[in-house]
Amino acid sequence: MKQLSGWGLSLSLALLAGCSSASGPTFNAYTVTAEDGTRLHQVECHGLFEGPATCMKVAQQICRGEPVRAVQKVGRLQADNDDADVTRRLTFACGGAPDTAPAAAAQPGASEQTVAQFVLQTDTLFAFGQSSLASILPGGAANLEQVIARIKQRSGIQSISVVGHTDRLGPETLNQPLSLARAETIREYMVNHGLNGEVIHATGVGSRDSTTQCPVGESRAVIACLQPDRRVSIEVRAQ
Repeated sequence: MKQLSGWGLSLSLALLAGCSSASGPTFNAYTVTAEDGTRLHQVECHGLFEGPATCMKVAQQICRGEPVRAVQKVGRLQADNDDADVTRRLTFACGGAPDTAPAAAAQPGASEQTVAQFVLQTDTLFAFGQSSLASILPGGAANLEQVIARIKQRSGIQSISVVGHTDRLGPETLNQPLSLARAETIREYMVNHGLNGEVIHATGVGSRDSTTQCPVGESRAVIACLQPDRRVSIEVRAQ
């Protein structure tokens, strides 16, 4: 195969989605990590009737309305003067290209990097289906206290990202607001316990960033398999 354009990439994490030819276009979708640590996505389109249009359609679904920014396209071998789009593997990011020049100019020589990461399972953080401060479970509060204590040991903190996640069960119209509400509650808890609210940012992504590969259905075994997806992740960045 001929590499048409792009960066060096390394495949990581889990298979995000897939469809068989019986249910629609045949594709696989992955999470990909670039050499600089950037989180990307990758779609592979298969079958006689699939091609660039299928790859782009799946990418648009994954980006959920955000622009699809192509990073790498791979297709069949072409002549150098053949400009046809033959993409069968599309690696992309969601959203516009990051603009880091102003920050670099404002703080020359300063480098911001991740200094701590935490993952808290929401099964132990919150009562089922809840997201308020009052619904935080005793074990979840104890875990949060440990995280806050470790963050307070850090100096030069520039940002703390709190991201809520759900599993794939239930409609996304409920999962996304629930993930955001839980992230905002964790942010509020952290501020109430002495962290600087100006650097803490809460977001919710619903079930879009799954880390599991579980069978279909909603049996107890599947629910248990999906448990790692039900989480709040915290990333601390500092200079």
